[in-house]
Amino acid sequence: MKISLQWLGRYVNLDGVSVAEITDALPMLGLEVESVAAHGLPALPNVVVGEILSFEKHPNADKLSVCQVATGGAAPRQIVCGAKNFKQGDRVPVALPGAVLPGGFEIKVSKLRDVESCGMMCSARELGIGDDHGGLLILTPRNLPVGSALNDHFPPPDTVFDLAITANRGDALSHIGVARDLAAWFGRELRVPDSGLPTLDGAAGAAAAGAAGAASDAPLVSVSVTSRTCPYYTARSIRGVKIAPSPEWLRRDLEAVGLRPINNVVDITNWVMLETGQPLHAFDAAKIAGATLNIRDAAAGESILLLDGKTVALAPDDCVIADAAKPLVIAGIMGGEDCGVTGDTRDIVLEAAWFDPAAVRRTSRRAAVSTDSSQRFTRDVDPGATDAASRRAAALIAELAGGTIVPGATVVGAPPRAARRIAITGDYVRDRLGVSTTAAGDAEIASVFTRLGFEVKTVGSGNWEVTVPTFRADIERPIDLVEEFTRVHGTGDIAPAPIASPTHTADDAPVTHYTRRAAARLAGRGAAECVHYTLADGKRLARHYGAPLADALALANPLASDQSHVRPSLLPGLLDALRLNLANHNAPRRLFEVGRVFRPGRDGSLRELVAAAFVTLAEPAAPSWKKREPADFYQAKKLALELAADAGIVPARLVWSAEPVPPLFQAGHAGAAKDRAGNAEIFAGLVDARAAAEWDIKHTVVAGEILLTLDNFAAAPKRPRFAEWSPFPPVTRDVALVVDAALTAADAREKVRGAAAKAAGKLFALESVTCFDVYSGASLGEDAAGNARKGLGYTLTFRAADRTLTDDEVNKVFAQILATLEKTPGIAIRR
Repeated sequence: MKISLQWLGRYVNLDGVSVAEITDALPMLGLEVESVAAHGLPALPNVVVGEILSFEKHPNADKLSVCQVATGGAAPRQIVCGAKNFKQGDRVPVALPGAVLPGGFEIKVSKLRDVESCGMMCSARELGIGDDHGGLLILTPRNLPVGSALNDHFPPPDTVFDLAITANRGDALSHIGVARDLAAWFGRELRVPDSGLPTLDGAAGAAAAGAAGAASDAPLVSVSVTSRTCPYYTARSIRGVKIAPSPEWLRRDLEAVGLRPINNVVDITNWVMLETGQPLHAFDAAKIAGATLNIRDAAAGESILLLDGKTVALAPDDCVIADAAKPLVIAGIMGGEDCGVTGDTRDIVLEAAWFDPAAVRRTSRRAAVSTDSSQRFTRDVDPGATDAASRRAAALIAELAGGTIVPGATVVGAPPRAARRIAITGDYVRDRLGVSTTAAGDAEIASVFTRLGFEVKTVGSGNWEVTVPTFRADIERPIDLVEEFTRVHGTGDIAPAPIASPTHTADDAPVTHYTRRAAARLAGRGAAECVHYTLADGKRLARHYGAPLADALALANPLASDQSHVRPSLLPGLLDALRLNLANHNAPRRLFEVGRVFRPGRDGSLRELVAAAFVTLAEPAAPSWKKREPADFYQAKKLALELAADAGIVPARLVWSAEPVPPLFQAGHAGAAKDRAGNAEIFAGLVDARAAAEWDIKHTVVAGEILLTLDNFAAAPKRPRFAEWSPFPPVTRDVALVVDAALTAADAREKVRGAAAKAAGKLFALESVTCFDVYSGASLGEDAAGNARKGLGYTLTFRAADRTLTDDEVNKVFAQILATLEKTPGIAIRR
């Protein structure tokens, strides 16, 4: 938000206050100063008004002219010039030798192509008052005194503060709002202008609008409101306006804060918005079909061509101001080309309204259109200023555009909030700040509240009832008033003191430990971490996860159509990130995210789950000199199991299955696992080729994800204990099995492990069971279901802690293992 110091001077007298003092005060008031810049002609000694007496072509350069210029001396000066937009008798700025122009450029007597030049005639850009560098700045009027200082004919330069306004301070998005805070800080009087027009409740202003009674009393349009987005709408009719350029003071104010002047009516609506914070819109009444304005929700399939030339397709939850035929304005954001004020406009309808901040924010984000108007509506513009801003703009239009105001206004609805009353005492303020009555007496506290525009009423002994106006929607509680007092009074009277507060040393929650370990593990594998919103697009969820799951995850009141559901998985966000990086040629190989997702529980309630997920390109996107083995299902499964182990879930607790295929994964190249307690799910494998194509990813993608209920972290993690390793060598035995087709290698390994652990007992330890061979062939026969059986080979590793194992004792245990396996259904020993 840019604030002009000269403009502020209309509302608060800051004479005697330096720019440095204001710059220091604004951050103390909660208004961060991002930059301070000068606007207008700076002080330029030795820059004067000159008159071009004559000129001729440069003898040695076709594009230069040699001019004779009067600058107030006894004889004219010879100046070489490259501009072409002047004529004899024009008054122009002349920088004499010794002058220093903006940017530190010093003017000296010099020769240009062997012709002496004693100064320089200047363009607007060279003087620092504009961007025009196409020619000289031609001064008007033409009778300015020759030789007079140029600064004598320009207003003093303005100072412009660029402020960062926080979301809760919508009132500070106006010059009056900032002036109010500065008036309170410096103890000055705030002057709020009066339009002179009657208010909506019939009370007369400071003076009646003399032209109002001369026109027809009938408004130019009728108004109807059916959208809940607009609880309060006003429209004023003004007849017979004359569209023309704005006066110099109005143009200067707008240019100082970065707005381009357009015409007197449009400039007035912008100026009043910047003065009061209330956005306004002026309709050309002749362009309103049916002489009616309908504030309604957009119909399906409607679109609008905006003033900036952008066509926006409207959604059913977008609020529009429409005539009898079409939408004219996206409410609170921007008007359309079909209703704007032009040079032919004669009658206008002036809109001032209050629109729901959440609805304006949603539409602005969805349409990717952000304006000064939407910025104010999304920060809860003051509904109490709506009528005042309308009256102010109407009075200025009547003054500057010659219009006649139709008495009264068409009003639908009422302001959505009133002034708020808060009970508070001086002792409460002092107690919260820890100061004495000497540092903050009742009179000082009440004075600060009054200077901020609040009404302070004494109720009983030492009790106040503070009425907070509608422009401060963020003040709701007594503690908010304490903060307001501190903003203005400052913290200098608060004595430094140690904070006495009992503390308890405690370890982080188990879930926090897990997320850190998971992130560290994935980052250690070379993956880059991503962080995404927990909200997702409902249509995409329904497409990939099914409508029942999407319906269960829908928000009751979403702010945007593409963030209407909570996410059930981290993978869609990671695929978004992968697509973006591939499109930008960042050549990502691995991405991961650790966060929260949501799934329905067995009882239908929504459960929040801890999730960790990763995506990996099977092969690098960029060519490499060395061919490496592509990532596959087994690598994804291994990493997913490591993430499960970090949560204390051992593989024996997991039941793997290839059916049904997890969402987003490729059938036949992915698997899913659940632990037996139902507290964890794991997905791993190749991303479905159709899903990758939907994300416009032309590479093979391998992914994995683990979902954990909070029950996994209910108990404190067990401390790892040191186990002494054996110095004695291991003994291995191989076993070959023929198993039914339905039995997975992992399940068969667990059966082998169970048989081996039981047989070894306490004699010695079974260290590992490793699958070294998978074989299929007709020679193995078929199982009872008629499916081809398969062969599996496992290596069993044994070791004792206190001795070297002998073949006899190992063979004895191994024989028991074989006997147990032969009795296991679906398993036979392959001899």
